[in-house]
Amino acid sequence: MNTFKQKALFSALAGAGALAMAGAANAVYVNQDGLGQALIYPYYTVRAGNMTLLSVVNTTDQAKAVKVRFLEGKNSQEVLDFNLFMSAKDVWTGAVVGTSDGAAVVTNDKSCTNPKIPAGGQPFRNYLFLGDAAPLQTLDRTREGYVEMIMMGASPGTPAA
Repeated sequence: MNTFKQKALFSALAGAGALAMAGAANAVYVNQDGLGQALIYPYYTVRAGNMTLLSVVNTTDQAKAVKVRFLEGKNSQEVLDFNLFMSAKDVWTGAVVGTSDGAAVVTNDKSCTNPKIPAGGQPFRNYLFLGDAAPLQTLDRTREGYVEMIMMGASPGTPAA
Protein backbone atom coordinates (compact mmCIF):
# COMPACT_ATOMS: atom_id res chain seq x y z
CA MET A 1 0.00 0.00 0.00
CA ASN A 2 2.79 2.41 0.91
CA THR A 3 4.63 1.56 -2.34
CA PHE A 4 1.51 2.40 -4.37
CA LYS A 5 1.26 5.89 -2.77
CA GLN A 6 4.94 6.55 -3.46
CA LYS A 7 4.60 5.50 -7.11
CA ALA A 8 1.48 7.66 -7.57
CA LEU A 9 3.23 10.66 -6.00
CA PHE A 10 6.33 10.12 -8.16
CA SER A 11 4.18 9.84 -11.30
CA ALA A 12 2.32 13.03 -10.46
CA LEU A 13 5.54 14.95 -9.84
CA ALA A 14 7.14 13.60 -13.03
CA GLY A 15 4.07 14.61 -15.05
CA ALA A 16 4.08 18.11 -13.56
CA GLY A 17 7.79 18.44 -14.33
CA ALA A 18 7.27 17.34 -17.93
CA LEU A 19 4.51 19.94 -18.37
CA ALA A 20 6.71 22.65 -16.92
CA MET A 21 9.54 21.79 -19.34
CA ALA A 22 7.19 21.68 -22.34
CA GLY A 23 6.79 25.47 -22.30
CA ALA A 24 3.73 27.59 -22.62
CA ALA A 25 1.53 27.33 -25.70
CA ASN A 26 0.40 30.71 -26.95
CA ALA A 27 -3.26 30.72 -27.93
CA VAL A 28 -3.25 34.44 -28.74
CA TYR A 29 -0.83 36.19 -31.05
CA VAL A 30 -0.04 39.80 -30.19
CA ASN A 31 1.15 41.88 -33.13
CA GLN A 32 4.30 43.91 -32.43
CA ASP A 33 2.55 46.99 -33.81
CA GLY A 34 -0.37 46.58 -31.40
CA LEU A 35 -2.79 45.99 -34.29
CA GLY A 36 -5.24 43.13 -34.64
CA GLN A 37 -8.79 41.88 -34.96
CA ALA A 38 -9.75 41.81 -31.28
CA LEU A 39 -9.48 44.30 -28.45
CA ILE A 40 -10.25 43.49 -24.84
CA TYR A 41 -10.54 46.22 -22.25
CA PRO A 42 -9.90 44.07 -19.17
CA TYR A 43 -11.70 46.28 -16.68
CA TYR A 44 -14.23 49.09 -16.54
CA THR A 45 -15.68 50.64 -13.42
CA VAL A 46 -18.01 53.46 -12.48
CA ARG A 47 -17.64 52.94 -8.74
CA ALA A 48 -16.45 55.80 -6.49
CA GLY A 49 -17.37 58.40 -9.10
CA ASN A 50 -15.13 56.92 -11.80
CA MET A 51 -15.91 56.56 -15.49
CA THR A 52 -14.09 54.48 -18.07
CA LEU A 53 -13.17 56.05 -21.41
CA LEU A 54 -13.02 53.80 -24.49
CA SER A 55 -11.60 54.23 -27.97
CA VAL A 56 -10.90 52.02 -30.95
CA VAL A 57 -9.13 53.00 -34.18
CA ASN A 58 -9.58 51.52 -37.63
CA THR A 59 -6.06 51.95 -39.03
CA THR A 60 -6.89 50.49 -42.45
CA ASP A 61 -8.30 51.78 -45.73
CA GLN A 62 -11.25 49.38 -45.38
CA ALA A 63 -14.59 49.83 -43.66
CA LYS A 64 -14.97 47.51 -40.65
CA ALA A 65 -17.83 45.91 -38.75
CA VAL A 66 -17.03 45.35 -35.06
CA LYS A 67 -19.02 43.48 -32.38
CA VAL A 68 -18.85 45.40 -29.09
CA ARG A 69 -19.84 43.50 -25.93
CA PHE A 70 -19.95 44.74 -22.35
CA LEU A 71 -19.81 41.99 -19.72
CA GLU A 72 -20.30 42.36 -15.98
CA GLY A 73 -17.43 41.31 -13.73
CA LYS A 74 -19.07 38.79 -11.42
CA ASN A 75 -20.01 35.99 -13.86
CA SER A 76 -19.14 37.52 -17.26
CA GLN A 77 -22.78 37.91 -18.22
CA GLU A 78 -23.43 40.25 -21.14
CA VAL A 79 -25.04 43.55 -20.12
CA LEU A 80 -24.99 45.27 -23.54
CA ASP A 81 -23.87 44.55 -27.07
CA PHE A 82 -24.03 46.36 -30.37
CA ASN A 83 -22.46 46.34 -33.80
CA LEU A 84 -20.14 49.22 -34.61
CA PHE A 85 -19.57 50.17 -38.25
CA MET A 86 -16.36 52.10 -38.86
CA SER A 87 -15.26 53.78 -42.07
CA ALA A 88 -11.63 53.72 -43.22
CA LYS A 89 -9.24 55.44 -40.76
CA ASP A 90 -12.16 56.00 -38.35
CA VAL A 91 -11.93 56.42 -34.57
CA TRP A 92 -14.81 55.54 -32.24
CA THR A 93 -14.93 56.90 -28.70
CA GLY A 94 -17.32 56.30 -25.84
CA ALA A 95 -17.47 56.10 -22.07
CA VAL A 96 -18.95 53.86 -19.41
CA VAL A 97 -20.65 56.12 -16.89
CA GLY A 98 -22.60 55.60 -13.70
CA THR A 99 -26.37 55.86 -13.53
CA SER A 100 -28.63 56.02 -10.49
CA ASP A 101 -28.84 52.21 -10.33
CA GLY A 102 -26.05 50.84 -12.54
CA ALA A 103 -24.02 51.88 -15.58
CA ALA A 104 -24.49 52.98 -19.17
CA VAL A 105 -22.45 53.60 -22.29
CA VAL A 106 -22.48 57.10 -23.78
CA THR A 107 -20.95 58.45 -26.97
CA ASN A 108 -21.00 61.61 -29.05
CA ASP A 109 -19.31 59.75 -31.89
CA LYS A 110 -20.97 59.82 -35.32
CA SER A 111 -19.96 56.24 -36.24
CA CYS A 112 -22.97 54.04 -36.96
CA THR A 113 -24.09 51.54 -34.33
CA ASN A 114 -26.83 48.95 -34.46
CA PRO A 115 -28.88 49.29 -32.37
CA LYS A 116 -28.33 53.03 -32.22
CA ILE A 117 -26.98 54.41 -28.96
CA PRO A 118 -29.37 57.18 -27.83
CA ALA A 119 -28.03 60.72 -27.27
CA GLY A 120 -28.41 60.30 -23.49
CA GLY A 121 -26.60 56.93 -23.50
CA GLN A 122 -27.68 53.29 -23.37
CA PRO A 123 -28.16 51.84 -19.86
CA PHE A 124 -26.80 48.38 -19.21
CA ARG A 125 -29.29 45.53 -18.68
CA ASN A 126 -29.50 42.66 -16.25
CA TYR A 127 -31.56 40.25 -18.40
CA LEU A 128 -28.87 37.59 -18.66
CA PHE A 129 -27.83 37.44 -15.03
CA LEU A 130 -31.25 37.55 -13.38
CA GLY A 131 -31.65 34.23 -11.61
CA ASP A 132 -28.03 33.04 -11.86
CA ALA A 133 -26.08 31.74 -8.87
CA ALA A 134 -24.46 35.06 -7.88
CA PRO A 135 -26.07 36.76 -4.88
CA LEU A 136 -26.20 40.26 -6.43
CA GLN A 137 -29.06 40.45 -8.97
CA THR A 138 -29.53 44.23 -9.27
CA LEU A 139 -28.18 46.61 -11.89
CA ASP A 140 -25.46 47.56 -9.39
CA ARG A 141 -23.67 44.49 -10.75
CA THR A 142 -23.19 46.31 -14.09
CA ARG A 143 -20.92 48.92 -12.46
CA GLU A 144 -17.81 46.77 -13.00
CA GLY A 145 -16.84 44.50 -15.85
CA TYR A 146 -14.91 44.31 -19.10
CA VAL A 147 -15.36 45.07 -22.80
CA GLU A 148 -14.72 42.94 -25.88
CA MET A 149 -14.41 44.40 -29.38
CA ILE A 150 -14.09 41.80 -32.14
CA MET A 151 -13.87 42.54 -35.85
CA MET A 152 -16.66 40.77 -37.73
CA GLY A 153 -15.59 41.77 -41.22
CA ALA A 154 -13.95 44.28 -43.53
CA SER A 155 -15.17 45.78 -46.78
CA PRO A 156 -12.76 47.13 -49.37
CA GLY A 157 -13.50 50.47 -50.96
CA THR A 158 -15.25 53.55 -49.68
CA PRO A 159 -18.46 52.99 -47.71
CA ALA A 160 -21.62 54.90 -48.62
CA ALA A 161 -22.06 58.11 -46.61
